[in-house]
Amino acid sequence: MTVLMPEGTRERLILTAEQLFASKGIESVSLREIARTAGQKNVAALQYHFGDREGLFSAILEYRMSGIEQVREGMLREADNSGAGDNMRELVRCLVVPMMEHIRSAGPDSHYIEFLARLQVSFPAFLENENRNKPWQQRVLEISNRLEPFVPASDPLLRQQRQLMMGACMIHSVAAFERGLREGRYQIAGLDSFAGNLVDALCGILSAAHVS
Repeated sequence: MTVLMPEGTRERLILTAEQLFASKGIESVSLREIARTAGQKNVAALQYHFGDREGLFSAILEYRMSGIEQVREGMLREADNSGAGDNMRELVRCLVVPMMEHIRSAGPDSHYIEFLARLQVSFPAFLENENRNKPWQQRVLEISNRLEPFVPASDPLLRQQRQLMMGACMIHSVAAFERGLREGRYQIAGLDSFAGNLVDALCGILSAAHVS
């Protein structure tokens, strides 16, 4: 049987799921609750558009990351054109700033980065696979490769761990700003200062001397 959905239903489901996952936790939100909150009578709408829960995760990631990736690609191109494409701090800025700009654009309604942070904790294997195979992650992988020489460790495993630490710190720190903005503890006026401070901290994680 074909399920006829009114125009805009898919986007409404994505935005509703993103907000509920971010605010309540991924494990605490059922597909039925998402459908009901989005104005659908049952989960048929979700199954029609996304198939299952992981299909919904993928849709949220693609919906947000495509735009974030465009900003990141533009920043990386500018860095290359200016001769700063191999500068550690500039490369880390290319990771951080596009996510912060998403928050600037969305304002207090922003929930995506906290959703991403929760997904990283609850479904790490799924997120790792998505990051490996999706086109919107290509610039992140390119930047990661360029940053590798800045890690002062000869063991490949230690170098990989250092970048994973940096990535986790970045996502959860930006998520904390996003949540603080909604709760009134942060203001958009402080976004640039927060981003700069975070870039400095991430450079420190990446380049800190390894003590065996």
